[in-house]
Amino acid sequence: MKEENPEHQNGDPSASSSSSSSSSTARSPEFLTETKDQSSATSREKCRRQHTVAMKEDNVEYPSNGSSSSSTAQDLKLLTETEEPSSTCKEQCRHHLIDYSSQDAIAMKEDSPEDHNDDSASLSTPQDLELPTETQEQMCRSHEAVGKRRPLKMKAGSYYIPHMRKLKGEDAHFICEREQVVGVADGVGGWAKLGIDAGEYARELMSRAEQAVRASPEGCVDPFQVLATAHARTNALGASTACIMALKDQYIHTVNIGDSGFLVVRDNAVLHHSPAQQSGFNTPYQLQNSGGETPNDAEIKSIGVEPGDIIVAATDGVFDNLFDREVVRLIKSGLALNLSAERIANLIADEAQRNSFRRMKETPFSIACRKAGKRRKGGKKDDITVVVMCIIEADD
Repeated sequence: MKEENPEHQNGDPSASSSSSSSSSTARSPEFLTETKDQSSATSREKCRRQHTVAMKEDNVEYPSNGSSSSSTAQDLKLLTETEEPSSTCKEQCRHHLIDYSSQDAIAMKEDSPEDHNDDSASLSTPQDLELPTETQEQMCRSHEAVGKRRPLKMKAGSYYIPHMRKLKGEDAHFICEREQVVGVADGVGGWAKLGIDAGEYARELMSRAEQAVRASPEGCVDPFQVLATAHARTNALGASTACIMALKDQYIHTVNIGDSGFLVVRDNAVLHHSPAQQSGFNTPYQLQNSGGETPNDAEIKSIGVEPGDIIVAATDGVFDNLFDREVVRLIKSGLALNLSAERIANLIADEAQRNSFRRMKETPFSIACRKAGKRRKGGKKDDITVVVMCIIEADD
């Protein structure tokens, strides 16, 4: 408000009435005093009206002249109403600031509860009135646009390439189209040294997860609860990483443990890449029957999504052999050819496999090797699982 009324910054609200008072030099001292008081009162009323008008919408007209007592009372009433926004408005603003200021808003809310509380507290104080009128209008327009957005859904497709030396491979995944949930898992190959097929554990884990999804009340799938239930009911020997994702209420809700993970791509750029969880080089967090990590060690995150977003969930056979920019390029090519989610997943899996065979190519895995003090170039031969989700508006 102060920038809109620079004369107020000088601390002299009577400055605007100086011309009218100077023209009264021939009057008596009593009249001059009375005129000055009236001018000051009129100036103060004008300041209050300007402040009120600045806080109201542009399409509402207010009197700009006159100093009658009824106008002053009306302006004061309007000002009071402006300073006390309704609880509904404050809730709408809070919803806007938390959910749409950034796509990682819910994650930040969980990671920084103190910051969230501070924001919420400030929203309920008169300091809200310090916001420029333009900012308030943008917030209102954004809130109205969000309210008008149609529900979202995802069209998912997958592609799997097992390691050439493994019959079934050690990866597993599922897609529940009706429930809008997907999951991927990667059995930890180190168990093969003990004569145990870790792929059995990964396959049972995903099967149990799919059962838990279908047993959940409609529209109430919680990825963390799904993973926890599946982990508790899996009896096979071995260990596995896991990533489960559910689309609900304009958000993709995720739980991820280990070095499987996901990308969110918007407008040909990576909006988010889930971090790998590892206790050491090439040693991911892993779920198993005894020992190891538990679902409580998983990363839980919710990310706002929009129509046109592409989400890629995959095992480390993809992320060890493809940089993010390469995945984005393949998605862009697939969309340009109007390919389905399954065909785009096929493109990504094939490119990851090709890189795994290239001995001199720079890959994310070769960079990780150097950081760990190991001299190695090229990709990493592994099972490759890709699930691609295309976010679109739901049909009526």
